[in-house]
Amino acid sequence: GPGNSKYTDYDKAVVLKTIEWLEAKKKNNRSEPWCLYIGLVAPHFPLVVPQKYFDMYPREKLPDIKLDPNQGYKMHPWIAKQNELRNSNNQFKDDDEKWAAISAYFGLCSFLDDNIGKIVDSVSENGFVDNTTIIYTSDHGDNVGVRGLWGKSNFYEESCSVPLIISGSTIKKGVCRTPVTLMDLSETIVDHFNCKSPNNGPGESLYKIAARPYDKERIAFSEYHASSSISGAYMIRKGKWKYIYYVGFKPELFDLDNDPEETKDLSHLDKYMDIINELKLEPVSYTH
Repeated sequence: GPGNSKYTDYDKAVVLKTIEWLEAKKKNNRSEPWCLYIGLVAPHFPLVVPQKYFDMYPREKLPDIKLDPNQGYKMHPWIAKQNELRNSNNQFKDDDEKWAAISAYFGLCSFLDDNIGKIVDSVSENGFVDNTTIIYTSDHGDNVGVRGLWGKSNFYEESCSVPLIISGSTIKKGVCRTPVTLMDLSETIVDHFNCKSPNNGPGESLYKIAARPYDKERIAFSEYHASSSISGAYMIRKGKWKYIYYVGFKPELFDLDNDPEETKDLSHLDKYMDIINELKLEPVSYTH
């Protein structure tokens, strides 16, 4: 619900320190190359946000919960067993509290957006905007009640698809549809300063990937066998296809072009067996 937490206070403090750092850099040595990492925690739990941001998302304006188990949706067996160990959806005292949590989550997104705006304004006001690349990303998403799930720890888009925006004076406006991962981000930073990666990867500079045409063959790979997992789970994204392999359980296959909300698992249909076999046998290379 509405209010302040140590996390919102933390983000405010980080933004102030960032602005102070940029002002000092302008004053002391504006021409020396620099790289600044800024870590903000919103919209992470706890789902508490200052009142004005909470009020931006009243219950009547929120969309219905997608694939709600209370409306008949059946969880994948692996996900259902995982959720038995961490069923946040059943911990709300009532529906009003659950919807307040959703309002707070989206409010925290707007709180984050405001903080990023303050940082970008400072980059501009201190004279760095014409020769600075700004990269915005995250480590994971959040299910926010979709499929009856909260938090992360699965391969649905709400959890594993992260925002990734690169802005700079030499970067053309547009959308790169080629799948990438955060491993490519580390290579981008090395490339930006004309350095060579000591391990030659993993990953590849996003500058190079974005400069090429859409690559439907490039793979994004992820795996999960940590908190609350009952066996290993692995995901391959290739072109429009997302294949999720659960050890000891049936897989899932989604066509993200035609079903971006992942409402239709295609893995049980014979006509997609060739796609499944192709993805199952795909050699995963971290330097692809």
